[in-house]
Amino acid sequence: MAERKRSSSRSGGSTGCLLWIGLICVVALLYLLNSGRIAETLKRTNFKEIVKTQRGADDLPVAPTVPGLPAPKAATPSAPAPEPSAVQPATPAPESAKPENPAEKPAAETAKPQAQPKPAEKPGAETPAAEKPAAAKPLPAKPAAAKSRNAVLYFVRIDDDGVIVRQEVKRQIPATDSPLLDSFAALLKGPSEEELRRNLISLVPQGTVLLSAQVRGSTAFLNFNEAFMYNRYGIEGYAGQLKQIVYTATSFPTVQDVQILIEGERHDYLGGEGVYIGRPLSRNSF
Repeated sequence: MAERKRSSSRSGGSTGCLLWIGLICVVALLYLLNSGRIAETLKRTNFKEIVKTQRGADDLPVAPTVPGLPAPKAATPSAPAPEPSAVQPATPAPESAKPENPAEKPAAETAKPQAQPKPAEKPGAETPAAEKPAAAKPLPAKPAAAKSRNAVLYFVRIDDDGVIVRQEVKRQIPATDSPLLDSFAALLKGPSEEELRRNLISLVPQGTVLLSAQVRGSTAFLNFNEAFMYNRYGIEGYAGQLKQIVYTATSFPTVQDVQILIEGERHDYLGGEGVYIGRPLSRNSF
């Protein structure tokens, strides 16, 4: 009986071993067939990191409890950082949303720059414009004096016998680039106050205007307006006005005679009295 019991227990033990061996083989075969999926699942669930963290938390030393003080809190294990392949990277927050931490700013931004000492001025260096003394303003230039020259004009005087006598007058007049025009401008204005006190008058009709003057060779062509044609003193008045014109023009050394023109045209006679002006007149014509 004892031997039967021993043989039956041995046979039962061997059968159990064979079952365990078969189960282990099946598990190993399944693991080999699904090793890729198992590795991917472990990586996706961070199983290894969780196990390591749990082991580290179990290995932490427990702080001794001191009477009268609160018991220290157990350290909470930090969550493991996800691996790049399992978790997508989070979108970085915009710079405007990040709180500024003055401790993280570089020293160049937080620290105020110290005032640099001004370099010593080198001898001979140019003084800044703000420090230069104001330059003295130049005095305003004096206006240039008007040019003038001596002119010889001819007026007439009536003596006690009623005879018309020509009279030479030397006067200081303004000078331009046309001395002949300057002289006739002064002549047509008439005698000055001092000359009137000397009983000098002009027989040139009022309103007479010299339109143009041109010298060709030794002849001066003087072009007057129509007012030159009418003299209220008759033939003696015409003779007197012609003498004033001819003698004033021939006072210039380059002029020998004068051709009278009226409105640009040559006329044979001056006025209704018949004074001939069809040719150039000289001082010898009177």
